[in-house]
Amino acid sequence: MQRLRLGILSAANIARKSLIPGAVAAEDVDVVAIASTSDKGAKFLAETDLHTRDGQPLSEVVRLFDSYEELLADNDIDAVYIGLPNHLHMEWSIKAADAGKHVLCEKPAALNAEETNTIIRHCNTRSVVWMEAFMYRFHPQYEVVRSWLQNGAIGKVKTIRSSFAFVMQDPGNTRWVQDYGGGSLYDVGCYCVNVSQWLFGRGPRAVSGMMVETPAGVDEDFLGMMDYGDGQTALFHSSFGQAGSGQVEIFGTNGSIVIPVAFVPGTEAATLILRTNGKEERVVVPACNQYQVQVEAFAGYVFTGTRPEVMSHADTFTNMRTIDALFQAAREQRTVWLQ
Repeated sequence: MQRLRLGILSAANIARKSLIPGAVAAEDVDVVAIASTSDKGAKFLAETDLHTRDGQPLSEVVRLFDSYEELLADNDIDAVYIGLPNHLHMEWSIKAADAGKHVLCEKPAALNAEETNTIIRHCNTRSVVWMEAFMYRFHPQYEVVRSWLQNGAIGKVKTIRSSFAFVMQDPGNTRWVQDYGGGSLYDVGCYCVNVSQWLFGRGPRAVSGMMVETPAGVDEDFLGMMDYGDGQTALFHSSFGQAGSGQVEIFGTNGSIVIPVAFVPGTEAATLILRTNGKEERVVVPACNQYQVQVEAFAGYVFTGTRPEVMSHADTFTNMRTIDALFQAAREQRTVWLQ
């Protein structure tokens, strides 16, 4: 049986708390190494109670590297997950590809569409699979939502309204640093942009935006509007200063759909709400670890030598291009046209 040997670049929170547990639970995947330039990797392995699928303590099978280069040079590693700060995504995606490693890269793909295009082209040239890690797309609640939309349950979709916000309490977090690709749009607003693009099936033709910036020039709050043509629009709000929210509402000519926990439902059952003809239907979707499903899908692309489908390169590029335009629109206080 084929198994994907996965190395982890950086022991950041997203890796320790979400990606690694999901990968450990995944079929046909072995987490074999962690590279950390701080003590977080060693501390994680010393404290974790995670076990492999065959019952071995994770701390006994995972090798710890002090440098990312050392991990990439190891021939017993097939692929890497990059959970580094945003400004390092392009550099380490390219270095991983040059080392012959397949790459699952945390969102956003890079700092702009130009960097994103460079990553995609380079990885394709090196014949390695590269995928942006928008894990929410792998949750089965979206199979239900997309089925409703395809079957015309709410008529023609007119507006998608979404939000993703939380209170960033750590003043030293890299997400407050502009040069590192900090800010709420890069960190959580990108989900709102992404889900609107996915559900409409295309990128917007025009965008406008407004942001509340910190003295360091990072957007603490971002409000965006996207025009998809044909009378279809999307509105979103992202924030580092508001109590947790992560909801998507889809409004059509004959009804609406609410996804109350749209992006991080955890491992609890998810509830969807369908409203039509004055009636409300609630559908419970069984619990699922979307990080596990994402890693399993990534491994499948590697084994078959195919480019990602659920989160395609075209989706990644369009998403980043839209984010570029949103920043431009907010800074120049005007509508930016993409088409």
